[in-house]
Amino acid sequence: SVMTSYALDDFPRYLAAKVSIDDRALNKDVWRALVREAAARASRPLRVLELGAGIGTMAHRLWRWKLHPHILYTGVELNPVWVEQARIRTRAWARAENASVMTTPTTLVLAAPDRQCSFRWVEDDALAFLARPDQRGQWDLILAHAFLDLVDVPAVMPMLAEALADEGLCYLTLNFDGVTLFEPVEDPAYEARLMDAYHRSMDERRVDGRPSGDSRTGRHLFAHLRQAGIQILAAGASDWVVIPGQSGYPGDEAFFLHFIVETIHRELAGHPQVGGRQLAAWARRRHQQVEAAGLLYIAHQLDYLGRKGKVSG
Repeated sequence: SVMTSYALDDFPRYLAAKVSIDDRALNKDVWRALVREAAARASRPLRVLELGAGIGTMAHRLWRWKLHPHILYTGVELNPVWVEQARIRTRAWARAENASVMTTPTTLVLAAPDRQCSFRWVEDDALAFLARPDQRGQWDLILAHAFLDLVDVPAVMPMLAEALADEGLCYLTLNFDGVTLFEPVEDPAYEARLMDAYHRSMDERRVDGRPSGDSRTGRHLFAHLRQAGIQILAAGASDWVVIPGQSGYPGDEAFFLHFIVETIHRELAGHPQVGGRQLAAWARRRHQQVEAAGLLYIAHQLDYLGRKGKVSG
């Protein structure tokens, strides 16, 4: 049946499927502000750290969208399978982009006539890596893409600021901000109850007894950045909007939608507020709508670009 045909354990496929969705969603004004800041730093290599690098999709985006002529990229990712995927995929897309590739044991160096980029992945917990004393003041740009809404932001922000060099930048993207919408809605009262329970599950999530996640991370980053001494240079909405075109959903975006529906279904299974049988019927209906190219999905998110002040003295 349709229900079993998408594998929820295939997270790399989900990450790859959302590249086209993220490409649309990323706030272009905030990206342009980052490009301006990067251009002001064009005379020397840009040292870039990504927290929770996944399968390397943001690394690829830095190349595709030509952020800087000489990037030294380090991606920190805990999952060894994804780290391996990032390396394999980088080699593959480098070939597709006609970049020359030089490999060392830890690093892939890509070169094109107008730019070069070295990519290195570190298999580690991003926050443990960030907290290391040898990371202090090391980075010109720190990226967190669809990452900060999974961690305890007030604890992470001071560490992130520490790791930035003077006037270092942070580009914090796709931070979820409390709105999940599916259309059409048949039972508004039930749908509201369901989404409320889903967002609350994010707020109540704990990892090792610590808060881990916040369904309104997007808006809360405003205060967290300021408290960490980071000046906000630009901010804007980066909503996911997934809508079928004339010939269905583009790329692998239908898989992405199945994955989201199934994630909500699994998260809330056994939740008293939503009812097991009602929830199963809701999920079944949403999956059918995806199959029929009849579902609109929106998630509200925010992007920020921040800059660390000069340390005086």
